[in-house]
Amino acid sequence: MKKLITSLATFIKTHPKTDIAILIAGLAIFATVALINAPRASIWFDEAFSSYIIQFNFWDIARYTANDVHPPFYYWLLKIWSSLFGTTELAYRSLSIVFGAAAIAVGFFLSRKLFGRKVAWLALAFMAVSPMLIRYSDEARMYTLATLIVMAATYLLVKAEETNAKKFWIWFGVLVSLGMWTHYFTALVWVAHLVWHSAKVWQKGMKFKEFRKKLFTKQFITTYGIAIGLYVPWLPFMAYQLGIVQGAGFWIGPVSVDTPNNYLTNYFYYLEHDQVQSWLAVAMMFVVVATLIALPKAYKALSNSQKRSFLLIGAITWLPPILLFAASMPPLRSSFVERYLIPSVLALSIFLAVTLVKGTSSWRPFWRALPVVLVIGMMIFGITNVFKYGNYNKNSNYHILTRQVIEKIRDASPAGVPIVAESPWLFYETVPYTTDENPIYFIDENTKYIYGSLDMLKYNDMHKIKDFDAFKKQHPVLWYVGSTENEDVAPYENFWKKIETVSVKDELTGKTIYKATAYKVTEE
Repeated sequence: MKKLITSLATFIKTHPKTDIAILIAGLAIFATVALINAPRASIWFDEAFSSYIIQFNFWDIARYTANDVHPPFYYWLLKIWSSLFGTTELAYRSLSIVFGAAAIAVGFFLSRKLFGRKVAWLALAFMAVSPMLIRYSDEARMYTLATLIVMAATYLLVKAEETNAKKFWIWFGVLVSLGMWTHYFTALVWVAHLVWHSAKVWQKGMKFKEFRKKLFTKQFITTYGIAIGLYVPWLPFMAYQLGIVQGAGFWIGPVSVDTPNNYLTNYFYYLEHDQVQSWLAVAMMFVVVATLIALPKAYKALSNSQKRSFLLIGAITWLPPILLFAASMPPLRSSFVERYLIPSVLALSIFLAVTLVKGTSSWRPFWRALPVVLVIGMMIFGITNVFKYGNYNKNSNYHILTRQVIEKIRDASPAGVPIVAESPWLFYETVPYTTDENPIYFIDENTKYIYGSLDMLKYNDMHKIKDFDAFKKQHPVLWYVGSTENEDVAPYENFWKKIETVSVKDELTGKTIYKATAYKVTEE
């Protein structure tokens, strides 16, 4: 057996084309896990916003998201994708899986180019089973698209620095702009790029004038001129949206001493820091300590060009979370959310791979393999947590189970009985499951359209009950769906007469938050 393994390893080492087979195997593992998990969870509010906005044309998508908190590029792509593959949960989320797989592929080739095949193989293993990457590849949002753009831009930056070819600088500038059209916090990576580039240019004893001249080269100015020029149309909306987050970002908790630890526990386990106890904590501490011990040795073992590349990967890995943490300190309102940092999560896998391959070469085989095995084992356990928690809302501390309660309604109701959501927020989560037999609505008259995310409801009549008295005459019985710990969903009007209530038990928390009550809504 040992001889067979040695022969196989020798064959792989001497045949570089086997890298493609290894990459395909890694992507197959990632895609299989992500696709199995993708249709399991009900759509939650952010995804529901994505699925609702793509009903509109490209111009209106930009117009409506301009009053929300994210730019429109992802929504445009999702509209095209859904027109080809449908509007199911799997269809919505599969686009993110494609972007996630593509980001892994780019990360693999970047790792191989910069650090060699062994690093690329290990980086691929870490990326393919990354619980955070799988979790947000199973979400109909822009995080894996932003990750793909960041990794592709980093690859082009390396090529541009290496060859000084105009085409690489131009395409790098285009991707910088596209990143900003996708998610504002890609700017944190662009800052990391600039810091790395500045450090690369700087030499001891260099005067500022000379440094500025070497930094702001013609290619540099052209590149960022392209990036800014392509982004200028959206700049006013970015300023407005960042103002919204700073003025009313109530959904984001404050940063604390636990935030960095929480970031790492989510990376390895997809768990909050206070959930990582006993042997889980020991395993993570061992990996962290082993990485810190190996880090200086890894850096010393690299060639000069690889050292510069390692600093680039390190900048992408660590600067964005540090900058976002700093930008979340008072007097600013917190903006630190782990999912905003998925590009750095992917880069962390490459950073760990370089450290554990290059920095442990003098260790005994057992101790060299142990941190690698632990990281992969921790991440596989993290995948089980992704499956377990699904779309669990960490702010409200309960699962989003809108699909399940709609299914309960359909089982208990004849065709033709409408479903009415008690709030516009719940309406967004339920309306992806509307059917001709049980259409879903919300009541317009007391809806307060105070947030930009509700503009799509405010300025359009789809699914909107504008004349509730007329609606009741046409539908004397309706289902009123809500999220409450009370026995029934409280009626919109006091004279409504309860017929029955259905509810969904959250197997994780044991609570029955999601409920729907059938009411007779006429006064006779």
